[in-house]
Amino acid sequence: MIVIYDSLTGQTKRFAQSLGLEAISISEFNFNRDDEILLATRSHGFGKIPDTTLNFLKVWHKKVVGVVVSGNRNWGANYGAAGDKIQEQFKIPLIIKFEGPGFLEDRQYVINWINKYKEDKLND
Repeated sequence: MIVIYDSLTGQTKRFAQSLGLEAISISEFNFNRDDEILLATRSHGFGKIPDTTLNFLKVWHKKVVGVVVSGNRNWGANYGAAGDKIQEQFKIPLIIKFEGPGFLEDRQYVINWINKYKEDKLND
């Protein structure tokens, strides 16, 4: 599994790089890879999916096993809303919404999710 991240300010990049997996910018993704993907993205404007993320998902959504999304709680109901929209539109599980570069407990939650995903896959 690899992490593909879409980061505007660097916060989503920092979160992606803290998960202990190979982390690659969405703009540098090598489309010849066969890895499962954990997508780390952000909300744009009032909870929109960024165009770069949307274009990526239109092609690669079947390889994406989960999504984490950064946001700012000041946006209220639109906080991390891109994650909700991705889950609804592409049927990809939303693992967590995190603020800024994420807190230690956010990273640990995602790492635990990754480990459980891998364990469940081995047991199938």
